[in-house]
Amino acid sequence: MGYLSVIQTYDWLYKFAELCEEQSGKNSSYMQREIICRPLMKLFPKITPEVWQYELLGHGLFESDEWINIASTVKEMEVQNVWGIVKQEYRFLRKLWNGPKASIYIFPLKKASLKSGEQMPNKNGVAYKGAIFLFLSAELTIEEIKALLAHEYNHVCRLNLLDLAPDKIPLKDSLIIEGLGEYAVKDLYGKKFLAPWINLYSHEDAINIWKKHFIPSLNVLGVNNHHLFLYGKMRSPFPKWIGYHIGFQIVNTYQKKHGPFPNGELYTKSSEEIIAGSKFPIMLSDN
Repeated sequence: MGYLSVIQTYDWLYKFAELCEEQSGKNSSYMQREIICRPLMKLFPKITPEVWQYELLGHGLFESDEWINIASTVKEMEVQNVWGIVKQEYRFLRKLWNGPKASIYIFPLKKASLKSGEQMPNKNGVAYKGAIFLFLSAELTIEEIKALLAHEYNHVCRLNLLDLAPDKIPLKDSLIIEGLGEYAVKDLYGKKFLAPWINLYSHEDAINIWKKHFIPSLNVLGVNNHHLFLYGKMRSPFPKWIGYHIGFQIVNTYQKKHGPFPNGELYTKSSEEIIAGSKFPIMLSDN
């Protein structure tokens, strides 16, 4: 796997916009697959462009029919030196945490279709072992970009340490992965840049849900089986963002009781140790 640090995705994006303009937007989905997604096979040869497109659209990649605004968005991002900021911050984080190499891909965020009362998202990210995808809007501040990168690169560090295939990762590790990522944001940039879900629930409510619904399922394998636990769902025992909330509170309370830790040491602790030393303790079974 060849790592190239921050990929010059602006070249891909300009090419995509240019070809779409030449064809008046016809076949824009195909163009997105070929120009944006096919190059990703260099990193993960077994994953097809079709699968990449579906996966990345689900995490915030711009829709192909937004091609008409892509060139102007990328120009704005270049003026703000987004690629340069990410490269500099990646080097800082890698040295700070003694972390692994990663390839970082930056793309414009899709324009959300929102229900009334919902807040417009302005960024999102997703991390894999050795790769980070950042989906950004042009109006982000430098600090917001840095905070997102820290969250996602912390995931890369943790995934590298665990060295497990996605279908072999247990729920307890998924919770701690998310908790560590958000704790890294707090540690480096302060509470101001934390996600709103960290304060959604009281400790009492979170503990009750933890005991009733999370403890029996901590060894459920496969990240695809963790979505309900992490994101929650209306009219289910799992309220919105509950797993993210619990994951952060586990790491935060563990650090308060046993920290502070030197740079990078916290993410090397086992999930069992972090959970046992937090305010969400349990006796983990081996089953």
